[in-house]
Formats: sequence, C-alpha cells, structure tokens
Amino acid sequence: MTDKKNYDEKFSLNMPLDEALGRFAQTKPDEMRTVLNEDMPDDTIDSLIHAFESNSKTDPEGNEFWFARDLQELFQYSKWENFQRVLNQAMIACTKSGQQVPEHWLPDVRKSISGKGREDEILEYKMSRYACYLTAQNADSKKAPIAFAQTYFAVQTRRQELADKAQKVPDTEDGKRVVLRNQIKEHNKYLSSAAKGAGVITSLDFAIFHSHGYQGLYGKTVPEIRHHRGLAKSANILDRMGSTELAANFFRVTQTEEKLIKDNVKGKDSANKLHYDVGRQVRDAMLRISGIAPEDLPVVDSIKKAETRVVKARTIDVSPKAKTKASLPPAKTSQTSTQIDLRKDLWKYALLVLIQQPNMEMSTTDLIAELPNYIQIPDGAERENESRGDSKFSQIVRNLKSHKTTKTNFIYQGYAEGIPRGFRATEKGRQFVLEFFSDRI
Repeated sequence: MTDKKNYDEKFSLNMPLDEALGRFAQTKPDEMRTVLNEDMPDDTIDSLIHAFESNSKTDPEGNEFWFARDLQELFQYSKWENFQRVLNQAMIACTKSGQQVPEHWLPDVRKSISGKGREDEILEYKMSRYACYLTAQNADSKKAPIAFAQTYFAVQTRRQELADKAQKVPDTEDGKRVVLRNQIKEHNKYLSSAAKGAGVITSLDFAIFHSHGYQGLYGKTVPEIRHHRGLAKSANILDRMGSTELAANFFRVTQTEEKLIKDNVKGKDSANKLHYDVGRQVRDAMLRISGIAPEDLPVVDSIKKAETRVVKARTIDVSPKAKTKASLPPAKTSQTSTQIDLRKDLWKYALLVLIQQPNMEMSTTDLIAELPNYIQIPDGAERENESRGDSKFSQIVRNLKSHKTTKTNFIYQGYAEGIPRGFRATEKGRQFVLEFFSDRI
C-alpha cells in the first residue's frame, strides 16, 4: 500500500487536515486506483467504498454518523479492547487539533446478547466522518481496509479543498478564471488517468494525446496557438485565457474523460482521435452560438495576476455584514458580560456572534467558546459532566440546532440555518441583531 512519503508527496494539502470534516462527495473507483498505484481489483475497491458509505447513519437533525462498532468490523479489529485504544489515540489527536471530542464522538450504548442469552449494555459511540478519518489515521495501516481508508479520506479532502477555493473567490471575471483554471488543472489529471487506461503510456504519448485535443478545438497545435496570439514559446496558454475560453477547455477535458471511460476506448490512436473529435465538437458549438472561434478570443494577463487581485479583493469585505461589524457592540470581558436567561435569550447573542463571522457562519465549538465573551455563564453551567465529557452550557448551545423544530427556535423562525457542525445566520437574523441591539450601537 501507499507509504507515508508517497502519501505526503501526492497530496501536500494546503488546508489543515482538521478542516477535512464530513463534507465529501463519492470517490470514483478509477481515482482510487490512480492514487493507490496498486493493482487492486475493481470489485475490491467498489466493495470497500460501498462498505464504508453504506454503514453511515443519519440522526433526526440530518447529520451523518457511523457507529464505532461497525467501524471496528470494517477495519478488521476482532477485539473491542484493541479498537478502543485506537479510538483513544484518535480522540487525543482530535483535542490537539483544537476540536472538541464530544462534537465527533457521542457516547451511546448498544444491546448485546451474551453466549448465555443474557442481554447486556455495551459502550458505543456515534462518530462523525472526521472521527472516522482520525481513527483511520491512528489505526494499523498494515490492514488493507485501513490503508485504503487513509487514502480515501485524503482524496476526499483534496476534493473539498478545491470546492472551498471555488466558494471563496468573488463572482468576477478574475474569480471565474481562477476557479476554472484550478478545475482544469485538477481534471487534466483525471483525463490523463483515463487516457492511460486506454493505452496512452509514455510522456511522448501524453504530449501527442493532449495536442490532439487542442487541435480539435483550435485547429492549431499548441506552438501555433502561441504564435497566433503573440505569446512567448514557454507560455502556458491556459494561463492567458479568459473565463469563456477556459470554460470551453474545461468542457473539452471533462467530456473526453467521460467518453474514454464510458466507451471503454482502447489504443492510443483511438484515444487521440476521440480527444480531437470532442475538441472539434466544442469548437463547432462555439461557432454556432457566438460566431467567434476560440483562437480569436482576447488574450488576457497571466492567471497569477488574477489570483493576486482575487486575494486583495478578499481583504475588502463589501457585504452587508462588513458594514455592520464596525458598529456592533464589542465583545465584552467576562467581568462585564450580560446576565441572561440562557434558555430564552441565548439565541439572540448567538446571532450577534454569528453575523460578525465570515459568511455569517461558525462551528458549534467556536460558538461555545465565543459566547462567554458576551454573556455571563451561570455558576456550574460550564462544569464538565464526566460521564458525558460535556457541560450544561455546551449542551444548551447545541440544543439551538437539535430543537430546530420548536416554534420558538431561531432556526425555525428563519433567523439562522443549521450547517454541518455549526450555524449560519440569515439576512433576517442580521436585521434582527441590528434592531434588537440598536440601543447599544
């Protein structure tokens, strides 16, 4: 299986792994074969993915979870005591990453019938996807399902990283270019993987294969495209395209990949012809729709400059919440914070905190940590319950989501929304804060 050095080299993620939390799409078996670089049979890969995903459960709030004892079986640990040690190590890693263990391991009990027919209650946990990830990282990688799970989570993390990047860029020409350029870069890897399966093997094979796609779309080779546009011989033509042209290339790449797999194309000549044909069809569509050939679209400045402008734009927040933030009441110290009825008024201060965050959203853990800067926590409410690993105050904050069907709840009333492991304020919630706290603004 993949060793740690290769694992790090392949993924080198630009986001903390503690952010790789339960927001993942299904991984394709073909991607897993590429990442693992192993001759693992298709049915083995399919069964491992299916086994993990099919064991997920959903609680009444719509949150997915896995039972620890189901995971024990999937990871091939015959004794609970041995698996419990893995869970303990994973919980320690969770704490070190700044996360709260009760957010990801919810203690539970399970009925068990002993050999003598006696019914007993045994310890169980409801685990988040992040808890499953940490457990895999701390388990025995010599076991095939665990090594597979470690790579599986890494692939999913990378996918989420790309999705997060797409969500954070502004809806401008620069933003569209950055998103599309990153997507093409990523999907070219998938296209190359599909081409390899068709028989495109050597570096020269791949150069010819990709050139056929450009020739179909532009009617020119890559050097001819550079010359036509007055670009340097070393220029990456994708880096000098506008969003419309990048979108055309993204469609060419994704459609070629899908057709190679769907049609089970074999032989590099057939793969080259397919890539050319798809590029040609995209070209014909552009000519029919706009009348402009892709090679005649305007040349723009480098993608690096666009990325720089996007980064600068992120630092200038022109959203409604940015205009509000400067005039909101500052966070108070614990000595001067307000005394409130937690069960009746906590949601109002939760909204006050939420609308000051990026995208007006926050994890439950961070909200629990921030609220004491605004309100007084009654004596004893912050004391941790040893049997649950949680405090009364923390539970009350979590009830803001779990009681969302109650008519007095701020989610039910439309002031906020529940998101995975947290909350997001709505525009209605922001307006409520401005009105409710108007005497302090």
